[in-house]
Amino acid sequence: MNYDPSQPRQDATTRKNGVDTCDLPTDVDAEADLLVRHREGDPTAFPALVERYRRPVWAYLGRSGVEDSAREDLFQEIFIKVHRAVGRFDAARPGHPWIFTIVANTVRNHLRKTRVRQLVRAARPVREDGTEPEPADTSPGAERRTAAREAAVFVQEQLQRLKPIQRQVVLLVCVERLPQKDVAEALELPLNTVKTHLRRSRLQLGRALVDNGFGGWS
Repeated sequence: MNYDPSQPRQDATTRKNGVDTCDLPTDVDAEADLLVRHREGDPTAFPALVERYRRPVWAYLGRSGVEDSAREDLFQEIFIKVHRAVGRFDAARPGHPWIFTIVANTVRNHLRKTRVRQLVRAARPVREDGTEPEPADTSPGAERRTAAREAAVFVQEQLQRLKPIQRQVVLLVCVERLPQKDVAEALELPLNTVKTHLRRSRLQLGRALVDNGFGGWS
């Protein structure tokens, strides 16, 4: 099907108070809109989708424990799968959980194949481009920002100490904000199992934070 931007979309449009929701400027429908446009042949949609998800997917790969050397290949694999599966996307559903189902499954398969168990990272801050960090911040509020960075590094290290499946549940629910039922579907787990993993992971992270003076896990 050739994409014609002058024609209204019929399959992904719902109405609210007499207004087509696909015309509403909300981020909620942005992923679904891009997926449908890509499926319909809009050549600008897929590059826009990849760019929109570059940062969150890359961050998810890192937090999940995917080694640096594999991230670029895995990132490309994820979006090849998105491209191939777009014909099965249900435009009546949100795009974000659908995309992260593919992300989570790809990461899970990668970790299983490479037998990754623990990848505890050094606390030294290094940018993704390899450049050195900026000089110490001495401006007002610097101490609070430094404490926040230290807490973030500590949480990252503690995430790597979780079992891989627990880590994925925490990241999908607490970072990506996916509903637990969508996480259960993405990871092919019963909903009660997802809830159990989430509860145990939060307890483990909370104890570690409190024991090391960072406060609790929320």
